[in-house]
Amino acid sequence: MADSAQLAYRFLDVAAFRAFLETRPLHERWELIDGDPVQSPAPRIAHQRIASNFERHLNAVLRHIRPEWRADREIGIEVSDTATYRPEPEVTVIDARTDTERSFADRFYLVMEVPSGSDRGRILANKITFYRAHPHNRFIVVADQDKMAVTVHERVDASAWAVRTLSTADETILLGDLGPICRVVEIYADTHLDPQRWP
Repeated sequence: MADSAQLAYRFLDVAAFRAFLETRPLHERWELIDGDPVQSPAPRIAHQRIASNFERHLNAVLRHIRPEWRADREIGIEVSDTATYRPEPEVTVIDARTDTERSFADRFYLVMEVPSGSDRGRILANKITFYRAHPHNRFIVVADQDKMAVTVHERVDASAWAVRTLSTADETILLGDLGPICRVVEIYADTHLDPQRWP
């Protein structure tokens, strides 16, 4: 639900959003989605584990297949000061040599979202539209945190994307020329959805 601070700021670009963030307490997490500042709720433990599991498996593959890329957690994406989006995906693949003093990336190749209840629907759809519009991005991975389901959006060409949903524990997540990343169940390891941890 929007609070008074959120309602006071509408239709911002990235530059104005940065100024807005300076008025907010440091512990708050905000994203800019289609010009609107959106506050993210405190993540559940399952949310954090799903994202960290995927990041770990993905980086293991990137080290061997694409060492010039690296996956990192919760990096802000700023493609320009005049853009109306500044999301913070749970996992983002960026150039490994990106300046680590920065708090954001302006080029990305893969993003992962683990949407919360408030992040589904229009907000998630708008994020996916933004991620698809970035010319360098090749993959969007959306992992449900309430059931075992991973949806992969993979760029086919400049304007087309293939979408598939994996919902069986032993299905393998394949990402183009990166190849197999892990099985679906490995993303959900040590969560309430893990059949080995929670029989």
